[in-house]
Amino acid sequence: MKKWIKIVVAVVIVLIFIRALAVMAGLSGTSVGITSPSIAVMDISGQIFDSKSTIEKLNEYKDNPLVEGVIIRVDSPGGAVNPSMEIYNHILTLGKPVYAAMGSVAASGGYLIALGADTIYAEPSTITGSIGVIMNLVNTQELMDKIGIESVVIKSGEFKDAGSPSRPMTEKDREVLNAVLMDMYNQFVDIVIKRRGLSKEKVLALADGRIYTGNMAQKEGLVNHIGSWRKAYEDMKEKLNKPNLMLYEEPKEKTMLEKLTEATSRTELNKILTTKTGFFYMAEIY
Repeated sequence: MKKWIKIVVAVVIVLIFIRALAVMAGLSGTSVGITSPSIAVMDISGQIFDSKSTIEKLNEYKDNPLVEGVIIRVDSPGGAVNPSMEIYNHILTLGKPVYAAMGSVAASGGYLIALGADTIYAEPSTITGSIGVIMNLVNTQELMDKIGIESVVIKSGEFKDAGSPSRPMTEKDREVLNAVLMDMYNQFVDIVIKRRGLSKEKVLALADGRIYTGNMAQKEGLVNHIGSWRKAYEDMKEKLNKPNLMLYEEPKEKTMLEKLTEATSRTELNKILTTKTGFFYMAEIY
């Protein structure tokens, strides 16, 4: 066999191998694409620690002339403050009808994201609300003392290590961190006031961190309708006066890691592995 034929065969074998690995890892999903005027449905689920992929998908739907509206299915207890806020703000820029449909949980940052929609739907038993901010910190000083570990900190200012796990929190530390937390809380409250058309007094009474069912949330004015994303789809078609609009759901190929961990996604081990420190629009209900 000629040398160049051997090279071609080798390259083909390598490409096939790479393709197989990509498929196994769930990295090569295919999309049928949108071929006719449609309402697109996208999912925002799980804890929110990054906004990049969600914003990229929103941009795809924003730029696609065949997408006449978007339904966002939210099933999330919330997450980090900044990505939750980024997704909310981006929803406001779509320039197309956007309805939010809550699943089992749409609380805290999940509820914030839903506020970006024109209309919010919830199931009767959806867990929502939890309007507020939480900061989780741990202190390991006593354990470090027991095992003979000493923390040495050199800092440029008094509060540079505020919240450090290796020393007790002072009252001044608490005041500084609480001021940041309350500013984030007030941003959340202001959005609820603006987007739901409620008085500040009403929202402050609701925004003490408690959770609500979908039925309770509707009575308080936090959501518009009781119903599923399918009802949202039918209502959007009626609102647009386009009964023939198709429904488009983006195919989602799970990775091998997702398939392996799916059954234990709510175990205590998983909660520990996904724990992060910082400020969160997060409902502590899992």
